[in-house]
Amino acid sequence: MKTLIVLSVLSLCNAFPMPSSFTKCDKRKPDFDECLSEAVRNAISQLVKPIEKYHLPSFEPFQFAGVNFKPGAPSGNSSKIKFTDYRVYGRTKLNSLKAKMNFEDNTLTLELSHPEIRYEFHYEAKGKMFILPFDSAGHGTGTLKNPIYTVKFTLEEYLKDNKKYLRVVDSNMTLKPESMTMYFENLFKNKVLNDAFNQEMTESWKVVLANLSAGYIDSYAKAYGDVFNNFLEVVPLVDLFEGVQ
Repeated sequence: MKTLIVLSVLSLCNAFPMPSSFTKCDKRKPDFDECLSEAVRNAISQLVKPIEKYHLPSFEPFQFAGVNFKPGAPSGNSSKIKFTDYRVYGRTKLNSLKAKMNFEDNTLTLELSHPEIRYEFHYEAKGKMFILPFDSAGHGTGTLKNPIYTVKFTLEEYLKDNKKYLRVVDSNMTLKPESMTMYFENLFKNKVLNDAFNQEMTESWKVVLANLSAGYIDSYAKAYGDVFNNFLEVVPLVDLFEGVQ
């Protein structure tokens, strides 16, 4: 723990070159986006463990604090749902990845396809589902089959210690899975009713996802933007890409 604190303090003061195991692509070359796509895929595959010097956490699992949903989500009824201790598994396993960097408007767009993404979380829920009241908490899981995430980072350039850096000023995400299953333990005390409700959510997964997306996707996009920013804070622009000044 002390080592991590020392590294973090040093990172705030110093600039580092790109990690030696990462690929540096040349902006001037016509195959830049192809190179960048492979470079990002390679970098993500290495995050089965954290790279502390660059403030990069492990993506197995990727963790963020949680999500709060407004009354009315996800079913249109008067309910409040809070997800905490949110863990995402499968982010380092990719079917494909396409990256496109636009230096004119400073945006980076990633399209990531995974065979499977699995979520585990703790939930707290209170409200009424149709005529059935509930006030419960417990463990929850979710699984996405063949999801495609499209993440767009909006960047800005700034100077620090006479060196140019990039930082994320906005991030947004879309999600298109082939299918989704979810299971909430103990949402209803009656196990038969609880299992039936979870089965209905699985069968109606497109409606559930549409209602959950507003809170979940924004939180997910911000969490990835924060991780990317941690990396960008310690690697100057000239060390990110060849052919930049």
